[in-house]
Amino acid sequence: MKKILTMLLICLAAAGVFTADSVWAKEEIIKTQLEKREFQTRTFDTTDKPMIMKAMLNVLQDEGFIVNNANPLLGFISGTKEFDVTDKTIDLKKEFGAKKLNWAGVRVAAIETTANVSEYGKQIRVRINFKRKLLNVYGNAQSITEIDDSQYYQDFFAKVDKAIFLQKQKI
Repeated sequence: MKKILTMLLICLAAAGVFTADSVWAKEEIIKTQLEKREFQTRTFDTTDKPMIMKAMLNVLQDEGFIVNNANPLLGFISGTKEFDVTDKTIDLKKEFGAKKLNWAGVRVAAIETTANVSEYGKQIRVRINFKRKLLNVYGNAQSITEIDDSQYYQDFFAKVDKAIFLQKQKI
């Protein structure tokens, strides 16, 4: 039995089904996902979920997002911010980062977001993610990329911190 199992493992390794590289690649992917989750998540020292939801909504609206869905019971928010790429008054590099994007044929650029606001013991945990979409003249997605810049998320959460402060001051 041991001999058969050993032969099977050798055959799988020879066929490339099981390699040390594939195991390493999976570990790197998991690490990257955990790193993303870390900068996409912020924990607040409060149990006032409605206040956090309201602050999130205010920041998204202040930033030009149209809130498509908000469910306070589930703690779910989704929204979209769209740009006309022919409008020269918009700094698309500021909005979309310095990454090289293929703008050929693009008419509309959008940033989509979803947020999850959850009770976590005596705290509220918020996880938000953003993705960029470039749409052609027919409205079809030409490119969709996740925003994985930790500074983008830090800036967003700094605005949420200010919104929470304003909420607490009833301003």
